[in-house]
Amino acid sequence: MFAVLLGSLAAFSWGSADVLARGTSRALGAQGALLVMMLTGLLGLSLWLGFGEARGPGWPGGWTMLSAVLAALAMLLFYEAMKRGPVSMVSPVVGAYPAWIVAYNLLAGMPATPALLTAMAATMAGVVLVARAAPAEPDPEENPHRAATLGLAFLSSLVFAVTLQTGQLAVAADGEAPVLWWSRLLGVAVMVVVLALRRQPMRVTPSALGWAMLQGVLDSSGLVFVYAAGRGLDGALATVASSAFGVVTVLEARLLYRERIAPAQALGILAVSAGVAALAWLAARPI
Repeated sequence: MFAVLLGSLAAFSWGSADVLARGTSRALGAQGALLVMMLTGLLGLSLWLGFGEARGPGWPGGWTMLSAVLAALAMLLFYEAMKRGPVSMVSPVVGAYPAWIVAYNLLAGMPATPALLTAMAATMAGVVLVARAAPAEPDPEENPHRAATLGLAFLSSLVFAVTLQTGQLAVAADGEAPVLWWSRLLGVAVMVVVLALRRQPMRVTPSALGWAMLQGVLDSSGLVFVYAAGRGLDGALATVASSAFGVVTVLEARLLYRERIAPAQALGILAVSAGVAALAWLAARPI
């Protein structure tokens, strides 16, 4: 199906953008890499709005502003974790954020079906396996505090979940495209403030700048691919296919960074991917 193809392209785009985050965050710093990525994405989304939308983004409401700030915080935590690595440990943990959303909805009264509970259990069991079985970095001095890296990854996952919950309220009030545009603009503003408060010049090299800009293009492309699938069944299929971005990230990290993946960790990655795909399908399928 064409929707599955679009979702797969989104997974490739997001997975590739995430795996590049390790190199760019080490070269430019997490804040610098995120600033360049968001600024590039902002330019791309501005072109998309200019050519594909009948109206501009308008002025943001309160939920849009809150979700934008939360998105910037979640991405900053993610980039800090990716800078420490390994990617094969960080990415699956952060990518399990749908489980937090489902947990919240269950507490809010959503029916606990066997399929939902099974998908949640698979996701969380996979996260535990990934966290416990991830091999150490070849150079231990690169990441002497694995517990801190895991903490950043878990916190990023939690903030991503809160971001999506507030983002749904923002979309209901302002629309999808304006929320995306404002999230990038306010994200750029947040990163500028963070860099200014640090009072340290950002290390910039042409190579790192180019890779960070490519991240922005890939990230925005993933969003466009998913939205191009539309709503209903096609949208649900695209969402499920796009949830494979974590697998793409891990495989590319294996190829680019030669990261070792233990058998138990590989099992955990598969469990997280299958669980997240199931949660995405259960959440996005038409009622």
